[in-house]
Amino acid sequence: MLLSIALILIIGMFMGWICQRIKLPSLLGMLITGIILGPYVLNLLDGSILNISAELRKIALIIILTRAGLGLDLSGLKKIG
Repeated sequence: MLLSIALILIIGMFMGWICQRIKLPSLLGMLITGIILGPYVLNLLDGSILNISAELRKIALIIILTRAGLGLDLSGLKKIG
């Protein structure tokens, strides 16, 4: 399970860096990594990590929403409404 988590983190960060270099959000590369390594495409992850995937998804959602909120331009929001 630890190897699967390390694989997700390392490849996810690398794919995020690649997406950033081609002017895409780095989060997109991380999401694509999760889809590719997950059970629907390559199925490279340990089965035990899928048992805790609900908790991991909640943590990932919190991180995604926090990053999105921190990336908002407050002056632009004030102009809109």
